[in-house]
Amino acid sequence: MDLLQLMRKARVLLEPHWVLAIGVCLVYGLAVALPAELNSYGEMVSFLLAGPLQLGLCFFFLNLVKGEEIRFELLFEGFKPLGTVLLSYTMITLLTLVGMVLLIIPGIIVALGFSMTYYIIVDDPDISFQNALEKSWKLTDGNKIELLELNLRFIPWYLLGLLCLIVGVFAVIPWHNTTLALYYQDLKERQIHI
Repeated sequence: MDLLQLMRKARVLLEPHWVLAIGVCLVYGLAVALPAELNSYGEMVSFLLAGPLQLGLCFFFLNLVKGEEIRFELLFEGFKPLGTVLLSYTMITLLTLVGMVLLIIPGIIVALGFSMTYYIIVDDPDISFQNALEKSWKLTDGNKIELLELNLRFIPWYLLGLLCLIVGVFAVIPWHNTTLALYYQDLKERQIHI
C-alpha cells in the first residue's frame, strides 16, 4: 500500500471538516487529560473516559472516511456499548503494559495488533470485547510493520506541530486519525479479497 497516497487522501477528505475535527480532538484531549489534574480520583475518571471517547473518535473519523454524516456528538457515541469498550480498553492497556515491561518491542506489537479494535466495534456495536480484540489481531496480522511505518510517518508532523506553539498538533491529530480510519477500511477490503 502507498502510505503517502493514503495520507494525501486523508487530507483531502478532511479539508472541508478541519475546524470540526480539530474541535472534536481538542474536547477529547481535554476530557481525558483534565480529570487527572483535578484530584486524586481524577486518574480513575480519565481512565474511565479514555476508552469510550477513543471509540467516539473512531465513530467520527470512520463516518468521515465513509462519507457519512459527521457531527460533534459522535464523540459521545462510544458510551453506548459501554461494557464492551471499557473491557476492551482495559485489556488493551494491560496487555500493552505487560508487553512494554517485556522489553518494549512486545508492547509495540500488542498495541499495533489491537489498534483496530475500536473501528471493529464501530462497525459492529454488538460484538463482544474478546471477538473485537481477536478480529483486530487477525486484521493486522502481516500488516503490523506497515501500520508501524504509517504511525512513524506522523512523528515529524507532530514535532513540527509542537514547534508551532503546540497549536499545530491539533491539526495533525485529525489528519492522523483520518489516515488510520482509511487504513482500517483498506485492511477490511484486503481481507475480503483474500
